[in-house]
Amino acid sequence: MKTIDLVVPCFNEEEGLEHFVLETNKVIDTLPDYSFRYILVNDGSRDKTYLIMKQLATRFSNVKYISFSRNFGKEAAMYAGLQHATADYVVVMDADLQHPPQVFPQMIEALEKEGYDCCATKREEREGESFFRGFFSKLFFKISNKLTDVKNPYGAMDYRMMTQQMVRSIVELGEVQRFSKGIFSWVGFNTKWISFKTVDRELGTSTWKFSSLFKYAIDGITCFSVAPLRFTAVMGAIIFFISLIYIIITLIQTLFFGVTTPGYVTTLCAVLFLGGITEMSIGILGEYIGRIYLEAKDRPIYITKFSNFEEENNEEKEEPNEK
Repeated sequence: MKTIDLVVPCFNEEEGLEHFVLETNKVIDTLPDYSFRYILVNDGSRDKTYLIMKQLATRFSNVKYISFSRNFGKEAAMYAGLQHATADYVVVMDADLQHPPQVFPQMIEALEKEGYDCCATKREEREGESFFRGFFSKLFFKISNKLTDVKNPYGAMDYRMMTQQMVRSIVELGEVQRFSKGIFSWVGFNTKWISFKTVDRELGTSTWKFSSLFKYAIDGITCFSVAPLRFTAVMGAIIFFISLIYIIITLIQTLFFGVTTPGYVTTLCAVLFLGGITEMSIGILGEYIGRIYLEAKDRPIYITKFSNFEEENNEEKEEPNEK
């Protein structure tokens, strides 16, 4: 019997986590030839997500959980789940049911019958999505595919099923600043893309804001490309040559034709333009230097506070009394 691990990052999912497991179990029951296991990762939730995980682990023997000491981010939660995944196939999905478990059979078929190493999902146009969010989402994928070596279709999601070989390759990449969509592509295994129409959350609210998505997009570009650094170098060279030509023209006008060039407006425009370019260049350099700084510290990607994986090894931690 083939085994499948479901890696599920969770942040403030107390309203919908039990519902997610019950709904997913309905799909699992239709696949008796496969043994499923949940790996729920509590990413420092501020609600009762951890307590619900413990209750689910008591009710269902196939529920495992990891609880972080604080919020380390979804990328760290996915990495932790993949580290603990030992099944033949591993699924990464969210707990809000916007990643429908009904596509499990299609994913299994892609890996077993069609010979793919990964079956990944991309979303279709989402009803009710704001124009600006949709526009910037498309813009991100276009820019990312142009500037980086990793290519993802528009609407690519983290929701996917992978072979254990691919998972081990991903876990070997231990960088702190992670962008999983890029990492999934970078490892280079054969991937089949399937699309589905996303639906609104049934329970709970999304924790993703526009500012978070913008930062996520910056991470996606800077983690896999040095193109912004090259852009600053090219921009500097262009400005240098334009300035050189302007200086030559000004000298010729002054020495040979006696033309006195008014300096106030010209100087003001040049200072403002060059100042803006300089600030932008420093910002881009700072982004990369900051990443070097964080990686050089070699801190762990996450810290586990509680886990029932340790109970399997007779290393159960003493937990505080809970109300």
